[in-house]
Amino acid sequence: MTAAWTDSSHGVDWRLELERDALLPGRLVTGRIEVASRGAFEARALIVALRAEEHWKHEVTTTDAQGHTSTRVVTEREALLTEPVEIDGAIHLAAGERRTWAFELPVPPLGPATLEADVAGVDWTIEAKLERPGDFDSSIEGPVRVVQPVALLRSGAVPVGQFALFDSADVGGDGVAGSVSLDPVPLCAGAPFTATITLQAGGSRRLQELRAEIRVKVEATVSNGLDETIIAWSGSAPIVDLAGDRSIEFAGTLSSQALPSIELPHARTSATFELILATAWAPDPHLVRDVAIATTLEL
Repeated sequence: MTAAWTDSSHGVDWRLELERDALLPGRLVTGRIEVASRGAFEARALIVALRAEEHWKHEVTTTDAQGHTSTRVVTEREALLTEPVEIDGAIHLAAGERRTWAFELPVPPLGPATLEADVAGVDWTIEAKLERPGDFDSSIEGPVRVVQPVALLRSGAVPVGQFALFDSADVGGDGVAGSVSLDPVPLCAGAPFTATITLQAGGSRRLQELRAEIRVKVEATVSNGLDETIIAWSGSAPIVDLAGDRSIEFAGTLSSQALPSIELPHARTSATFELILATAWAPDPHLVRDVAIATTLEL
């Protein structure tokens, strides 16, 4: 899907276009810039840049003069990288003049991918500006997404759980053993998948239901960092008697929210498939395997 933004800045009307709104790491993205100057305008250069910013939340506790303590949540932000490209130099625009440029912009090969969560995340922005040393730059910017390709996860470039990239992984607990097989591996945001579960129960167990969830834990890895768990998919099976060998299959579509497997300077995500044996008047056993999540199937 193409993306486009329009804006006015310091006497220049802008239109910025990209061929796509989901950017692939290690690839070029093509775009187009159109400007119209309301008056005479001179610039040293036309620069286009991709910018990535990480944000994360943590608690800060302070003590006042009376010895009373209070805790508040603080959101920190830090620029991760900027990838600028000079498109043109020594630009002179007459009043009413309109000018157009085409460009190609490289996307960093390792991202990091866009992460959409409350306690931590990565936001990407594209900016085009007419740079004027000693004066106000005229600029336009818009939000973009950098995706996490399947190939990048399979290459081992991104840390994931020990068995996250295995088609099948053993699970067990509370007298129940088995395996969970996923297709595809890794999973992809917004894409369908199937989960095939085999169970061997050591005895007979009465259940309220059998639930399955894909959970993504997002955590700020700083002192007193916050964390949250997001349910990216859930399903259930009407199984109330569990005994002997059982095979269950779930089919679903993962949430389209950008929750890639990722490790950042101040945060990380970890995903799991959890089979929950919902039991009345007793703790629910959870059978858990690691999961890896991409945000595109294109690579």
